Order: sequence, then C-alpha cells, then structure tokens
Amino acid sequence: MNCKYFGQCKSCNLHGEYSWQFSEKEREIRDEFGDVYSGEIDRFYSPEQHYRARAEFRIWHDDGKIFYAMSSVEKRSILKIDSCPMVLEPIAEIMPSLIEEIQKEKILSEKLFSIEFLSNRAGEMVITLIYHKKLSEEWRESASKFITDKISIIGRSRKQKEILGRDYIEENLDLKNRSYRFKHLENSFSQPNPAVNEKMVDWILSELQSSEDSNLIELYCGSGNFTIPLASKFHRVVATEVAKSGIATATENMERNGVTNIEFGRVSSEEFVQAIDGVRPFNRLQHINLKTLSLDTIFVDPPRAGLDSETLKFVSRFKNILYISCNPETLKRDLEILQKSHSVNRLAMFDQFPYTHHMEMGASLQRVEN
Repeated sequence: MNCKYFGQCKSCNLHGEYSWQFSEKEREIRDEFGDVYSGEIDRFYSPEQHYRARAEFRIWHDDGKIFYAMSSVEKRSILKIDSCPMVLEPIAEIMPSLIEEIQKEKILSEKLFSIEFLSNRAGEMVITLIYHKKLSEEWRESASKFITDKISIIGRSRKQKEILGRDYIEENLDLKNRSYRFKHLENSFSQPNPAVNEKMVDWILSELQSSEDSNLIELYCGSGNFTIPLASKFHRVVATEVAKSGIATATENMERNGVTNIEFGRVSSEEFVQAIDGVRPFNRLQHINLKTLSLDTIFVDPPRAGLDSETLKFVSRFKNILYISCNPETLKRDLEILQKSHSVNRLAMFDQFPYTHHMEMGASLQRVEN
C-alpha cells in the first residue's frame, strides 16, 4: 500500500508486502485449525488499497487549525494525517477539500470531535460530523453547503441528530448469478470491504447443499446481506436479528430486490432457540409458523464472541451448517464442539482488513450420519 504514514499509523499494524502478509496469516490459520480441518483452504484476497467503505477519523485541534488524526505507533501519541489509502477512492478524494472547507467556518470546526464516512464505490456518500456541542440552525445552514446529489451530511451531538440529505447509501452486490441493490444505514453495521463481501457471499452460495423445497434458518442476519441472495436457493427462509434497525433495513432490502420468501424475526439467537423449542413464546415471532420449519440448513454470522452454548447446541441439530466468523479464535472453539456431530467440509479465509492481523473466515459443515 502506498501510504506516507505506513509504519507510523497504528491502524495498519502488519507491515511488509501484501502477499507476504497474507501468506503469514494463512500459515497461522493452518496451524490453528490443523486438528479440525486438513483440506485445502479457500483464499480470498482484498484490493491492496481503497477497500474500506466505512471509516472514522478523530479530529485534532492544534493552534486554531483542525486535522484528521489517528493513533500513532508511539504510545499515547496522536498522528496528524491528511490522507488515507485504505478508504474507497471517493472518500480519499474528498478528505483534503472537506477538512479545508470545514476549517474556514468556525461554526463547523468548533468542538468538532470526529468525522465518519460511509460510501459506495460510485461515490454516493454520507459524512457524519460528531460534536461536543449543541447543533444550531446556523450550523445547519453552513453544513448544507456540502450537500450534493451524491453527498449527504449528518450532524451528531449528545441526544441530537441532524440529517441534511439522507442517512443511508445504496450499494450494488455483484455476484456470479445476479446483482442486488442494498441500503446501508449510517451508524449501523455493514460489511466494510465491498469487494471481499462479494467474495464471501459467492462462497456461501457455492457451499450450499440445498433444494428448492428445503428451509434455511439464519441467525444474526443484520440488514440481509447474506439472507437475500441465499433466499434464491431455498423454498423458505427464516432470519433473525436482535437490532430493530437491522430488521427494518433487511425487510426494505428484501422488497427492493423483489424477494418474497423470507420471514424476519426480531429476536436474539437465544430467544429464537427458546421459541423453536416451545420454552417461551414471543410476540415478535407470532407471524412465523415455527412448527412447520424443518431443520435442513442453518447459516450463522455471529459477533466476535461466537456462539453461546445454547445456540451451539441448537446449530448442531442441523444437517448443514454454514458459518461466517470475524474471530478465528471463537470459530475454532465452536468447531471443536461441532465436530462431535459434523465434519468440516471446507474452510475459507477472507481478508477484510489488509495490513492488520484480522482475518474473516468461513466454514461449511455437514452432519456425520451414523
């Protein structure tokens, strides 16, 4: 990556050529997972720069001027920056001029704490300015100067959110079989690396053991990033997510892509297991006939903590398990338990965050019949 702050900025903490970095991470994964999987690992690389659709920069105030700032490799030190090649090109292009224009107006720069960017690859963007002060009508008037047909501005302060334009972007998910259009909401989770995300979804689709009369259950569905493409492979999909905004956006994304066979439920994974087993009913699941669900295939994309013990027991009931993990350590822990009833047919590595030690992983499992 061509970055003048490489080696100084703490954000990129894995140095050396990208191909060498990936090989090192692959070696670590093979060593870690060798006792649960000995086959080939599918490897999916990231673009070496301009890969992040979401980014947050602290704003540093120094002698009447403002700067983007990141943590420095030096302890308790701030590194002032004016560019970042990690972010998508539309973000990289607007960063210098944006900070210059904000600098010109005190109402915009005063007590500005951080700036967040959310962009698609075509340049549609939401820029969020976060403050330690109440935002006035004068602030709205000044900030509205940045609004274009592609750029929206959001101002955030304590208990205050001012939206100038829209609070979301739309991004294409271009897969081997078709393209989808997704809404990504500001201040909500979305996959940070669009190019690698497409590879993740394509890989999951390729690993499916399904038929048109079978069911899919998905836990932690978010805004439907995986759910909606996966629905093309199944007769019926039931997907759950605990966040209200996630379910609302997922439902909207389903409708905009003309998909009709998904039922969304706003419950946690633990609550869904209780509902399936008849332990406890939930009003938020009344619209779903759980008794007619067959336990064919389950897809999970849990948080870094992995699957809790009760959800893990539930997942083990399914014939086919597809698992996306943002934490290889908890994935390994869960696979060690699941291999008592299932075999790991395939592992994959997805490099969402180049130049860091992070690695996203995928696992495909099938129940071992006695």
